[in-house]
Amino acid sequence: MRHAVLAGVRLHYLEAGSGAPLVLLHGIGASFDDWEFQIPAFAKHFRVIAPDLRGFGKSERAGDYSVEQFAADVWALLDQLGIERVSLVGHSMGGAVALQMAVDQPERIARLVLANTLPSFRANTLAKRMLFATRYATMGLLGPRRLASAISRKLFPGADQAALRARVTQRGEDNDRGVYLETIRGLVGWAVDDRLQVLTMPTLVIAAEFDYFPCGDAMAFAAALPNGKLKIFPGVHHALPLEAPKVFNAAVLSFLRPRTRRAQPATKKNIERRVRR
Repeated sequence: MRHAVLAGVRLHYLEAGSGAPLVLLHGIGASFDDWEFQIPAFAKHFRVIAPDLRGFGKSERAGDYSVEQFAADVWALLDQLGIERVSLVGHSMGGAVALQMAVDQPERIARLVLANTLPSFRANTLAKRMLFATRYATMGLLGPRRLASAISRKLFPGADQAALRARVTQRGEDNDRGVYLETIRGLVGWAVDDRLQVLTMPTLVIAAEFDYFPCGDAMAFAAALPNGKLKIFPGVHHALPLEAPKVFNAAVLSFLRPRTRRAQPATKKNIERRVRR
């Protein structure tokens, strides 16, 4: 782990690999640890930077916990590292942070991967209101361990997923109650769905069959993007990078490293074929 001091706030991050920079952004109540299956795979091809967002993981608990502030922190970190252009992979709330970064400075984003997230977290449906209210009440009244335990059972319901449930519960115990509650308050009113047209960079929207929101929302999201693609994974839940890392990693790497068609030698036959086309 390394750290940077940004506007007086100490932000921790992990850096691994070399090549084009790739930033991984975690969800609410998580940290860079939730990318444990992605960092080794992606670092073979990219310079991976995985920060603990302000107030989470080992980063300092201070200041504002809005999506806009998280995005500003990551841009400040990249500026400090001398990185001008980057690809982003964001999961859940991290997807919101990635979207905020992208609409704020689209010219600096090479490619964008948005997993298990939407361009609006407004509580404008009964399902969203119930989700936010349940999280807020459980954390406020019962604390981080009880919330983490309840969430882990929803994320990993399988009999063979006990180890994942235990891991996520243990990590969730480290959350600060006040930070988590303030972050939820910031998420509820956040949205950039009216600014998607500026996102002309290649963008991959990844969804899970049993996510918190219907797959139809992800389909509409991808369709609204100028250069969007959609990948829906059947049989999995919201914590897709942890639950199905092999297929998730394969999809992300395929998108981030598109194969280029190898040029054919300029023989007379090939030249004639190109002319006919």
